[in-house]
Amino acid sequence: MSRTFSVTTVNLHAGIDGWGRKFTAVDQCAEFTTDVLLIQENWTPEGAQSIASEIATKTGMHLVETTYATGRRGHENPQASEKWLSKKGFLGHDHSLYFDSVKQLPPSLAARPHYQQAEKGAWGTAILSRFPITSSSVLELPYLRRDRSHRRPLVATLDLEGTEVTVICVHMSHLTYGSVFHFNQFNQQLKALGVATRPLVVGGDMNNWGPPVIAQVRGVRRAVRGRTWPAWRPHSQLDHLLVSKAIAINSGKVLADIGSDHLPVTATLRLR
Repeated sequence: MSRTFSVTTVNLHAGIDGWGRKFTAVDQCAEFTTDVLLIQENWTPEGAQSIASEIATKTGMHLVETTYATGRRGHENPQASEKWLSKKGFLGHDHSLYFDSVKQLPPSLAARPHYQQAEKGAWGTAILSRFPITSSSVLELPYLRRDRSHRRPLVATLDLEGTEVTVICVHMSHLTYGSVFHFNQFNQQLKALGVATRPLVVGGDMNNWGPPVIAQVRGVRRAVRGRTWPAWRPHSQLDHLLVSKAIAINSGKVLADIGSDHLPVTATLRLR
């Protein structure tokens, strides 16, 4: 029995840059050749397949996904420059993704043609696996009033050739929104899942640096260390793969830019 497997996590920013220009998210993710793929900012156009579903169709991987919020994904902005997003866009929080299912958008933003003409859909996370997914569930974290989205860690149990491995995909809120409270709640949820004794992998965009994450999420350790954000000039690691004591780390690294504002992270792991 092979006890080695690979896991990759990537925040796709709904498959567009900050101006609304699409990048080849499906093809590039299909080329990862990973056993398990964790996706944050998965986009599902209204009445169509999600990005994760297209990847599953292309690769034959098993899939589970969940929604965090609904809203709109902007088309290419005619004012687009060669940069991923303008400085004004960063300061004004206009990244061509607009979420209005939890909180109303500011009137000035909702009045922009870029929003009015944008594609409607849903935004969330997904887990894809080459191993069978025997069960899945969603953990609810309390809503933070400054956030524009709910936060719902997605849990999948994989059958790794006779051994159950629990994989959790997370996209945590920002520190300024009160994510410390979420990390505390998530820590309790991991205890209930048996993080101390079972093979468990947690991955995703945690909107936080490694040391604070490990200080808040007990019973796991980091599989990869490297800067992941922003993709064009990374200075911080916000994207992490964490593993329990039942899993050994063979190797880990940050991957090349695929068009998002985050760099993918991958690790080769082994059941002890």
